[in-house]
Amino acid sequence: MQRPRIPTDEAQRLAALHATRLLGSAPEESFDRITRTAARLFDVPIALISLVDRDRQWFKSRVGLDACETSREISFCAHAILRDEPMVVPDAARDARFVDNPAVTGDPHVRFYAGVQLYSLDRMKIGTLCVVDRRPRELDPGDLDALRDLAHTVEQLMYSRQLALAAQSLSADLREERARHGAPDSPVGSPLTGELEWLVSHDVLTGLPNRQEMLRAIAASIARCREHGRPALVACLNIDRFKRFNELLGHRVADDILVNIARSVQALLREGDLLARSGSDEFLILLHARSDHPEPERALERIMAVANRAIPAPGGEIALTFSIGTALMPGDGIDADALLNNAVTAMRYAKKQGRGEIQPYSASLRTESSRRLTLESHLRRALAQDELFVEYQPKVDLRSGRLAGFEALVRWRHPEFGVIPPDEFIPIAEETGLIIPISDWVLRTAVVQLGAWRAAGLDVVPVAVNLSARQFLQSDVVASVTALLEESGVPPELLELELTESVSMADPERSVVVMRGLGELGVTMSIDDFGTGYSSFGYLKRLPLDKLKIDKSFVQDMGHSAESAAIVQAIVAMAHRLRLAVIAEGGETAEQVAALRKADCDQLQGYYYSKPLSAAACTEFIRANAQASAA
Repeated sequence: MQRPRIPTDEAQRLAALHATRLLGSAPEESFDRITRTAARLFDVPIALISLVDRDRQWFKSRVGLDACETSREISFCAHAILRDEPMVVPDAARDARFVDNPAVTGDPHVRFYAGVQLYSLDRMKIGTLCVVDRRPRELDPGDLDALRDLAHTVEQLMYSRQLALAAQSLSADLREERARHGAPDSPVGSPLTGELEWLVSHDVLTGLPNRQEMLRAIAASIARCREHGRPALVACLNIDRFKRFNELLGHRVADDILVNIARSVQALLREGDLLARSGSDEFLILLHARSDHPEPERALERIMAVANRAIPAPGGEIALTFSIGTALMPGDGIDADALLNNAVTAMRYAKKQGRGEIQPYSASLRTESSRRLTLESHLRRALAQDELFVEYQPKVDLRSGRLAGFEALVRWRHPEFGVIPPDEFIPIAEETGLIIPISDWVLRTAVVQLGAWRAAGLDVVPVAVNLSARQFLQSDVVASVTALLEESGVPPELLELELTESVSMADPERSVVVMRGLGELGVTMSIDDFGTGYSSFGYLKRLPLDKLKIDKSFVQDMGHSAESAAIVQAIVAMAHRLRLAVIAEGGETAEQVAALRKADCDQLQGYYYSKPLSAAACTEFIRANAQASAA
């Protein structure tokens, strides 16, 4: 067994660790909530906040482990703090450092470990947030980012706790010093004490109260509500796409935006109301009902009308909007924590619905949030346990009526919930980074299926596969597709790759390079869901495209909307001028099909011709189409 070496800065590191006053402290719900979340999120039996002391590692919080400490010699975390990057051990039984470690050969039988270092206020590595499994596994980049985010939350809790303890200690020392010199005890009279108390309870950038101050204010408001029966509202405001502001404008300008938001909203509050900042892109508001405005929701709408604004940016303006969740007291929570957590839950739901939404809390949102967390955890194992499968929806030539191709569509058959709709699990996959391995698997499955149909002697048509944003922009997709085609022997013209408008516009220069590389292989390139993004035909001229797919929202409105019919006709005409074939998605009625034919659309993918089919059903569909064509 390889014992962890002692860092060169061990004395300073131990001093920083003991300064936190965490060692030996009582359990705290704020820390325990993080380890519970980590265990659920990564679907692991053990999650720990581990602090590496002189001869031991001690667990500030633990899930799935009875021991509150172990020796430092067998500690994985003691190895992790020697590194600057997170430490991931896919299989400890195959790692020379740990193969004969007692924690591997005996309880708790560690096979997988992933730990992110925890830093003290003075940037010393004092421990880790880690997740442990009793079976080997991998951790993809998206999972690692999520673990980093949780570790950062642990650090913020440590800092706040340490600063609060320091302020309390200094206040006590100052009072004792004044008492020794016969001065009256006046905690608020000391400028230093007052400054420390302010720092503990306020956000330094905006000068607003912090989350803890908001919780205290909500608790006081609940007491008044019980006494007088006057309702109040708690709102969580999250700035949409704030990361984009940082990237485009720089952190200094983004900080100025936050300060301006704080000032403009603060100016609209009435006596007794409170605005707080709880995170980098998040604000909290407490609004009380008044005799002249008995509904605090109306006050929030007036505030948001001012807060939403256009921000100057290179090349134009960016709309600044908020996703907002609200909770009303007393109905939506019996204490301050519950009210604030419910407002946050509603905000996350609002964010899923699109930008600039206000979502009131309801009990169903908590159920949905719990289901989402469960699905996120289970999705990590879905590939390994063969729960994902692919169906293929036919595309038909509108002139000849013959089969023109298929689109590969991923599905998830959950062992408990049944078949999960793609619009429910694909966003989860995109947020967590799981979309990359899932997309790679769908692409490989589709190419292998094409090879199987060719081997069976069928009259094979092209199969389209949708590329995710991360797959397209963050991986070497040209090399991956090249290797797949060479391995399978499938001609490149039988593979069609689809990108959404937003993906192609995220990094236009890279998009052109990657699409050109795929086109040179002989692969067909298509833009999916055209009409829902921001691209124009002028932009499309720059891209090496072969096809354009019209979003189903336009197609489904064609039968009863002259405007939609005119839009589709215009899109088809312009696409044909650019020598692009046009596919319509979502046609379900004879009326829609007739309108598409009249618009001179080339192909249709929709339930009018067929629902998505299994690979076996597609085989029969191909044979039936061949027989009909020969007749």
